[in-house]
Amino acid sequence: MAIDTGIGISITQVTSTQQAPLGQTVLKPAGSNGEGEQVWIYVQASEALVVGNAACRQITLGALNADLIVQKIPVGAPSDLVVGVAQHAFTANYYGWLLKSGQGQVLVDSVNVVGGTGAVVPGANAVGTAEAGAATANGFGVGIATTAVNLLAPVVLNCPAS
Repeated sequence: MAIDTGIGISITQVTSTQQAPLGQTVLKPAGSNGEGEQVWIYVQASEALVVGNAACRQITLGALNADLIVQKIPVGAPSDLVVGVAQHAFTANYYGWLLKSGQGQVLVDSVNVVGGTGAVVPGANAVGTAEAGAATANGFGVGIATTAVNLLAPVVLNCPAS
């Protein structure tokens, strides 16, 4: 059964045409799988995203895009810029939903790992990735399990930007 937003658009649907207002959020209620609620945000991807890519508003000449057109989070960017994380692939310039909060997965940086219970911050070595932050780091989520490099890490997200 497809996950439905209640507005006729599947959370997993990625399209070449806009199907909802950019920035619209939808709450997926907790089910019987024990993962809890999830909040998804509707965006346009300015570049291709793979499963697990962390995304921020597109940055042009040092300024954030006013619309919710997103790109992979730059290396070492602050967690405050993360809008959401792709839970399915996006083709460049396509529209779809990013996971903003709740249990999901994020792509681990090419060098560092996401710790079992530590903060998740943007990767320092590869765009669109995450790594374990310092104990006092301002993260965009928390790692559920230690995960090796270049793999998808289970996390509980709480992306601050919109």
